[in-house]
Amino acid sequence: MNLEELAGTIQMDLQGTLARFGGSRALLVRFLKKFPQDTTFETLKEAVAAGDDATVERAAHTLKGVAANLGLEPVRAGSDALVTAVRTGRQAEIPALFETLRADYEAAGTAIAALAE
Repeated sequence: MNLEELAGTIQMDLQGTLARFGGSRALLVRFLKKFPQDTTFETLKEAVAAGDDATVERAAHTLKGVAANLGLEPVRAGSDALVTAVRTGRQAEIPALFETLRADYEAAGTAIAALAE
């Protein structure tokens, strides 16, 4: 899979994302390949399971920033929804929002794994 195919698969604004990486496709691919190694999602998953709202907010906010920089829009949007739910006291929505985010995160990880270097 090349970057254009990846962008179509995971709803990435490829041109905007490339601009953040100085137009370097190689640098973008390098950072995308590192994304699945980041432990923030695991921290978020554990915090959701434990009902630890402070850690949910912090981890989701971190994941939102990473995903935004990499152009992973569904992951960014899902993380943002979790942050908003915690900040507005809608804790009952967190499990369903997390499951949506999990699906988007896993789809991004699968697509990134198929990305040719």
